[in-house]
Amino acid sequence: MTLEYSILLLPALMILFGIFEMGMVIFENSVVEGATRDAARRLRTGQAQTSVDPAANFRQAFCASLFSLYNCASFTFDVRSFGDFTAIALPAPQFDAQGNVSNAQFTPGGAGTITTVRVIYRHVFATPLIGSLMGAGTGNTLAVTATAVFKTEPYS
Repeated sequence: MTLEYSILLLPALMILFGIFEMGMVIFENSVVEGATRDAARRLRTGQAQTSVDPAANFRQAFCASLFSLYNCASFTFDVRSFGDFTAIALPAPQFDAQGNVSNAQFTPGGAGTITTVRVIYRHVFATPLIGSLMGAGTGNTLAVTATAVFKTEPYS
């Protein structure tokens, strides 16, 4: 009887921790989506672009929406502007050896431009193999990404 429990204990715990971690990823995704939406409003209305440091202004708005749950330095912001919606072409995020996004840029554009905001966060799974089972790429991590696309208002 004890042998059967010991054989079943490891898979049962892996499933339990996997369920818990998937719940965490869903929660993280929800928080990142909300914070991205809130911070993107500053770009949409021109508040960030007309400030002294648009990137810092955007980061401050984003981090304020995280409810102090995450380290703000762990997030990468990729903001690009386009002439119209048909011109949007976002490259896939590329990660360097340290797991940082290497092709992100911050070019919000001016009034009346189409702007894309992409926020990327690398979630590291505590349970072994969960990331590889999800097809998350290298290591035991998953890139949690939130994207907002909008036309900026005609601010002055």
